[in-house]
Amino acid sequence: MEFELTADAEAVAALARLKALTGSRDGRPRSQTVKVVWHDSPEHALAADGLTLAEHRGHWRLERTVPGTGQWLPAQPAPVVAEAPDLSTLPGPLAPLAAFEGRRTASVHRFGDASVTLTITKGILRAVTAERPAARILLSGEPQAVRAAAVLIAGSIGAAIPLASLAAEGIALATGRPAAPRRAGPAMLPDGMTSVPEALAYITGHLTDAILADVPHANLPGPPGVEAVHRMRVAVRRARSALSVFRPAVEASALTAIDTGLRTLGHQLGPTRDWDVFAEETLPAIREALPGDERLDRLASAAARRRKEHRAALTAYLRSHAFSLLAIELAWFAAAAGTWQVTNETETMELPAFSAAVLRHRWKRLVAQAKHMEELDIPGLHGVRLRAKRARYAAEMFVPLYPEKAAQRFIRRLSVLQQRLGVLNDGAVATQLLRELGGPAGRHAYAVGAIVGYLAARTEKVRPGIIRAFEKFRRLDAYWT
Repeated sequence: MEFELTADAEAVAALARLKALTGSRDGRPRSQTVKVVWHDSPEHALAADGLTLAEHRGHWRLERTVPGTGQWLPAQPAPVVAEAPDLSTLPGPLAPLAAFEGRRTASVHRFGDASVTLTITKGILRAVTAERPAARILLSGEPQAVRAAAVLIAGSIGAAIPLASLAAEGIALATGRPAAPRRAGPAMLPDGMTSVPEALAYITGHLTDAILADVPHANLPGPPGVEAVHRMRVAVRRARSALSVFRPAVEASALTAIDTGLRTLGHQLGPTRDWDVFAEETLPAIREALPGDERLDRLASAAARRRKEHRAALTAYLRSHAFSLLAIELAWFAAAAGTWQVTNETETMELPAFSAAVLRHRWKRLVAQAKHMEELDIPGLHGVRLRAKRARYAAEMFVPLYPEKAAQRFIRRLSVLQQRLGVLNDGAVATQLLRELGGPAGRHAYAVGAIVGYLAARTEKVRPGIIRAFEKFRRLDAYWT
């Protein structure tokens, strides 16, 4: 297994003095100078296709800078599309865009009965008008030994999973634009994938990228930060849903660490997102209905303070060692697909049969939960919403395995049902948040009462639309049969 980390260039120098590494070293380190130059056309045509042309000591190769539709998992070195490509077939004229100059040092270390090759690349990223230090740490060896080495190094110098390849960072430096996120949104399996463990690896890797992509933006003020937290929370929910979907296929012990970590991250994101929705959506609608009410204004100020506290707690967690370890565990889990113990029930099961069983099971549970929809109370409708969300997440994963129109229609109708149920959920969450501000007996009693009354009235208005959305969904054929 190969596994890549990034760290502050100055911190990387401390690895040479880390006793846990120096004491386990087998032989002397080997070092050499490194100079890589990345090329593109003046219009950045290669970068637009997620590619770059790298030259190192007269050797040329075409590399990916973003995953595209291929299998490029987080913490893995950039895939090489072509060695010594025919330059005449590439967009021209080509010119240097960015470069990296430094040293590469390789050493071998013992971790238990296995060895790990530690390759440290440290130097300067350069473009025409800017430069900055950069470093990468590449671990190669048996998967469990690589994991132990990654955890040790992360704990010692704060190493983390790279958000972009070194080439992508060089191009970002040259263009003045942030490196494109590796992946975002739902994880849909690439065409031709038939292995159940490989499918879980791909989905875990995709959603790890989706979570990490928004870490730099989560503490930003205004809409950028609000949307980043929302996307991260959805990515975490999709990842946990994927673990639930694939749990029957993989020994439970293989999922424990990442499931626990994702649950912790979800608990950090949840309150921040809830206060964002309350402050950005629920309260403005009520203040518009009751303009100029000073008591609502005072409650809004108290809510803003509470929201700020949760945002600060989330930012602290995302900067913590615990979050870095979670990212490493997720990336390692995806890369180590071949080491998992597959359960007997799915050892010979192909992915289409596995997915059909999952979709059928989730569809049945949703329909059963929604039985007598018109009679369900708010907790019952909340249960329907959760079932709808889990069915949609599962359907999104397996879209390429089925006729696209039927699968997308299923997902769209589930989304409408989920959105309408979400109005009720927002009301229930708002009521819980109001308790944190003192509830109906506190100093904001009037404002709390006004909000609760407004939400109760909205609940009654939305219920007929929920029933219609479910009936429309219920008439769909089971496309996975």
